[in-house]
Amino acid sequence: MTNSPVTIVTTTENNAVKATPVINNAENSPTAAPTRILLGVTLMALAMIVVPGMDGIAKYLSDNHSTSQIVWARYVFMTALLLPVILFRYRWEVLRPRSPAKQGLRGLLIIASNFLFFWSLAYMPIADALALLFVYPLAITIMSGLILKEKVGPRRYGAVVVGFLGVLLILRPEADNISIPALLAIAAGILHGAYIVLTRSLAQQTPALVTLFYTGIVGTVVMSFVAPFYWSVPTADSWFWMIILGLCSGLGHFLLTKACALAPASILAPLGYVEIISGTLIGYFIFGDFPDLLTWAGIIVICGSGLFIALREAQLKKRDH
Repeated sequence: MTNSPVTIVTTTENNAVKATPVINNAENSPTAAPTRILLGVTLMALAMIVVPGMDGIAKYLSDNHSTSQIVWARYVFMTALLLPVILFRYRWEVLRPRSPAKQGLRGLLIIASNFLFFWSLAYMPIADALALLFVYPLAITIMSGLILKEKVGPRRYGAVVVGFLGVLLILRPEADNISIPALLAIAAGILHGAYIVLTRSLAQQTPALVTLFYTGIVGTVVMSFVAPFYWSVPTADSWFWMIILGLCSGLGHFLLTKACALAPASILAPLGYVEIISGTLIGYFIFGDFPDLLTWAGIIVICGSGLFIALREAQLKKRDH
């Protein structure tokens, strides 16, 4: 899972477009060069392969370490790896946030989302958890109407209802299949949606990598207070995978940012769901997990509703222009 923040995909980057001038250029340009679009699509696909790798590492580490320690490792090593890149590209001046309180709140939302999602991964197959996490485009649609007072038509609200039916297919409440880990994954998706809505409402002219760095700082500080209470001494193997966890997080978001700078979000949106395919393959080959038919049906319904929302937003955006 990305910050993303990854939509991290679908709707995520479609909304994050408003926070980054360079992404706006790609999104709004009707004549983007085909080679740039192809490169953007390639980078997005690579990002959707890297990000589930982070989820697989988190699940592996959960056998011997607490969720708090894993989330701490993600942000500490991601921030350490991003710092040289940020300083080289933007220098110290850009590290002064314009709205520190809102940046902090945004950081807390995504940290909470990551925490709940990693916690669910300790007990659920990666594909199932990712599918439930992908309720966030549906949550964004509802919150955009209620909080941001954006006009949301009956078609998109209808897609939210359909997406909820997909969630029920995965949960199967009639079979007493609702588990706490599943609810944690859904809660992670809702918090991720709130994070995106706050990003949209801020609409700051802050480079995406810098915003990611702010999130890393907040995550490092907060989890450094929490993790010691649930600490277990890492082995050399654990330290190695914790570092790779941070690398995957930073690299995945870097690839995502570059992809959105090269190609319109409406083109990249469908590729966001490659994350579920990658996560399923990792879950199957490493952990022996594979979704059953009803879970696949739920995944398809959730993905379909999310794609409809993303494409509908892109269509309305073109109409507005």
